Amino acid sequence: MARRLPEWELLVPGEGPYVGTIRIEDEAGRPVPIAGGVAVGACAWRAKCLHCDWLGSTAVRVGSGEALRPGRLTREKLEEEWVRHIYRVSAKAAVLDALEQLDRLAAEQQALTEVVDEGVRRLRAEGASWAQVGELVGMTRQSAWEHWADSSAARRHRR
Repeated sequence: MARRLPEWELLVPGEGPYVGTIRIEDEAGRPVPIAGGVAVGACAWRAKCLHCDWLGSTAVRVGSGEALRPGRLTREKLEEEWVRHIYRVSAKAAVLDALEQLDRLAAEQQALTEVVDEGVRRLRAEGASWAQVGELVGMTRQSAWEHWADSSAARRHRR
């Protein structure tokens, strides 16, 4: 049965836990399976993310006669590289989430603007004054006129 290599867990606020581990590689950089506590042809350890295909750039060479498990300093070095990866991933995810939310809010704002614009056109077509329109939308008569006076409905009403 294969022995488990060290795993790291990092909880990023608002993102959830991320898990990483150490991978054992051969000289060509391919993963080496562990069988019976032995990794035949093992050449290096490398950090690996279990949430994506990321592999660390730092391959720490396995010394002759070393145990299957890397030492404390090696683990710390690989874990540090993995933590930097996770923070980059979570920062990018946060930006993408913010952009998606902004896009949704902009679409909602556009829809509301169209509803308000149509309401102003109808009010003006029914004879409402700019003072009445301004009061309904929370602005002065002058501001309402400047905002909506050039709309086609307002131009038709002025004729």
